[in-house]
Amino acid sequence: MCLRILFSTIFLSFVTCLNAQEKPATAAPSTPGQADRGDENSKPKFVLSDDVREVLEPLFKSIADADVSRATVELSSDSVLAGQVVESKTSTYQIASRHPNKFTIYLKEPEQRTRIYEDGEKMTVALAPDAYYTIDESIRLQEAVMNLPLPMGPYPEPVLALTLAGVDPSLTFLGGMKKVEIVDRNKFRGRVAAIHLRGEQNDAVTWDFWVTQEDVPKPLRLLFDLTAMLRATGQVRVPQGFAYQLQFDFLSWRVTGEVEESLFAFKPAADAKEYESLEDYMDSIAGAVTEHPLLGKPAPDFKSVTLREGTVSLADLKDKVVVIDFWATWCPPCVAAIPVIKEVTDEYKDKDVVFLALNVAEGEELVKDFVDEKEWDLDIVLDVDGKVSDAFKADAIPQTVVIGKSGIIESVHLGFAGEKELKQRLGDELSVLSIGGRIESSVPEESK
Repeated sequence: MCLRILFSTIFLSFVTCLNAQEKPATAAPSTPGQADRGDENSKPKFVLSDDVREVLEPLFKSIADADVSRATVELSSDSVLAGQVVESKTSTYQIASRHPNKFTIYLKEPEQRTRIYEDGEKMTVALAPDAYYTIDESIRLQEAVMNLPLPMGPYPEPVLALTLAGVDPSLTFLGGMKKVEIVDRNKFRGRVAAIHLRGEQNDAVTWDFWVTQEDVPKPLRLLFDLTAMLRATGQVRVPQGFAYQLQFDFLSWRVTGEVEESLFAFKPAADAKEYESLEDYMDSIAGAVTEHPLLGKPAPDFKSVTLREGTVSLADLKDKVVVIDFWATWCPPCVAAIPVIKEVTDEYKDKDVVFLALNVAEGEELVKDFVDEKEWDLDIVLDVDGKVSDAFKADAIPQTVVIGKSGIIESVHLGFAGEKELKQRLGDELSVLSIGGRIESSVPEESK
């Protein structure tokens, strides 16, 4: 379920969902410099130069030989247009581990905090301060780099490979590479003696990596540019001059010393609820009326083009009930929800109910081909630049916004709760709104 996938822009959300499909290249040998040869008759795909090996081998060996680790890493995800940062989000990782199978990964994001605890016997995932679930199987640290039970930020595997004790970073960094080279040996931020490396992966991702100039180097910064990969997939239309970058700054990092055993033990809060699984938790919140910032407020006006070369604006739909569903082709719950929403809204067509399926930040040709393949009889509203979804603060998809005849946002559906529940709830809402009524949850407390 792609319930919570938009951090702030569609590009970041796409990368997050992509984590479940395309991981950074693996299957590289543990010795830096030796290529993955496949069968004995194939030619090496990649060979590490001696000067790069001299830089990476001590760092990778110190991690692989470590019994413990502690690190704090700051992540900046930047959307850049024409050389200017147009949007930036900052998150923080706090990671600790003890080889072979104890770790904690704490991700602090602007709107959410998620933590994974592995105590060597079971894994606990704290999805929120009052919600968690337990997996009664232990996983080793090397497996954790690639196979966590949920995405911990966009493209997390490289930072985990550098911060979990006893893992082999070369499996993440050197498999599927086109090249790795030394760029310069200038001081990092003008202060720290450093070596700057650059790598290009077969999947079009490029990275820059700064490490200290020491006998045993330490990571300083890891910068990923995912723009070319986004273009190569063909699943989103990347504007000219746009770039999407992830910058990991290692604020603290060590693979020696002591690590408290208590870091790996989960202690739930008194009011915390245990769920059976991630899906169980998602199902519990899917379709619920959310604390959406626009609930009970006038819907922002917009004007946008449609797939059939028309235009639509909210002003043109005055005195009608408008159901806007924010969706994308790569989001399975979105695709499942649209036919259900159309079926329900069609029942109220003659009562001034309008359904707008608004595609978020995908190209016209891609959307047209997808709609034709699905044989949907819908004139899709296009939001290529994401401005409409931003105006409606649609920070998660699928998301359905129901606007009453007065222009007030009466309800917000988050996620896809299933066909039966969605039909029931949306039908109940439209039966009230179509005759000019209000929904209780959208009425300000002082007015009730």
